[in-house]
Amino acid sequence: MYKVLIADDEDIIRQGIASLLKEDPEFEVAAQAEDGETALDLAVKCMPDLLFVDVNMPFLNGLQFIEKLEGVLKDAIIIIITGYDDFHYVQQAIRLGVFDYILKPIMEDVFYTALDRAKSELKKISEQSRYLKWAKLLLDKNKEKLAENFLLDWLGGHYSETEAEERVDFLNLELPRQAGITVTSLDYKNSADVGEEWNDDLLFYSAENIAQELFQPFSPVLLCRDAGGNLVILSSSTPQSAWREAAKKFTQLLEYHLPVRVTTVQYEESNYGDAPAAYEQALNKISELRGVPQLVKDVQGYIDANYRNESFSLQDAAAAFHVSPQYLSRVFRHAMGITFVDYVTRDRIRRAIELLEDEEMKIYEIAELTGYSNQHYFSSAFKKVLGISPAEYRKNMQNKLITKM
Repeated sequence: MYKVLIADDEDIIRQGIASLLKEDPEFEVAAQAEDGETALDLAVKCMPDLLFVDVNMPFLNGLQFIEKLEGVLKDAIIIIITGYDDFHYVQQAIRLGVFDYILKPIMEDVFYTALDRAKSELKKISEQSRYLKWAKLLLDKNKEKLAENFLLDWLGGHYSETEAEERVDFLNLELPRQAGITVTSLDYKNSADVGEEWNDDLLFYSAENIAQELFQPFSPVLLCRDAGGNLVILSSSTPQSAWREAAKKFTQLLEYHLPVRVTTVQYEESNYGDAPAAYEQALNKISELRGVPQLVKDVQGYIDANYRNESFSLQDAAAAFHVSPQYLSRVFRHAMGITFVDYVTRDRIRRAIELLEDEEMKIYEIAELTGYSNQHYFSSAFKKVLGISPAEYRKNMQNKLITKM
């Protein structure tokens, strides 16, 4: 049921509107007022959904009342009541967001037409409100996972600084200003010694819990598991000595409690906006410390020779080196920090960037030369990696050349 407030200095008008509303069981007259000040007090108290407001009222006229009501009743609908002599007020009322107006004397057919429109709008507002509440509940319930996905995509370079800030606001996240990136790689000490009680998910879950406890003094703390199976921790890095000591202790605890060898790298940045660059440096350092297996080096060469083939896949590479796709996927991901598919995509985009320097080449030609028969798919993959389309990238490149000239 919708609550109604009627504000008019004429008793006969108030009673007339109340009588007409009795015909519709979905509306209830919650309050009546004969002047603007009283109407304002009652509106705050009973929070009506629909208001009938006379333009001319003592103490506070209808327009002044509506202005003061702004921000108090966010979703309420206002219908003003006016005479022909006051019709010039209607335009001002519309600018104030009034839903409709009714001329005096009030005719039943005009009144019920306006009421039906108001009811439809109120139902729409109610449905939107329910949807927003549901969406907020869903967001709160999945906020941790959404934050993890955001961190992973942001550090991977999928968002511009502006896009990242928008998502931070949307998720209501707090990011450290004096930011530090800690990347920890976990490798089984001996795969043969690992029983069914241990798997990658359980290892990560255990490591995450230890990290949450150790890095709590450096809040805010955000964690995610990247495509390479590394645990990534974004936190404050001050005081720096204590932050680095926490990483050392983290490594020791992991190797003591879990069947793993641990490689941990830390990079500090003066601003959280530089975190993606720090993350990339950390991945490079992890790869350097762990070394790249010969199999992965061979596969990289195989990718270089076959990236132009659109149907080229992980299965093809695995067959070429006589290993299972599952094994190659795992070894490649751990060595390179990204999946086989993402590596191939980035390799293709890197080649495309080189070709974009030739202004004579068409975008569709570059797409075909880098393993994409469909230009739209190529543009989509390019934008996913670099944040802009191939055409935009070429335009930016041309503008830089002009600036240098």
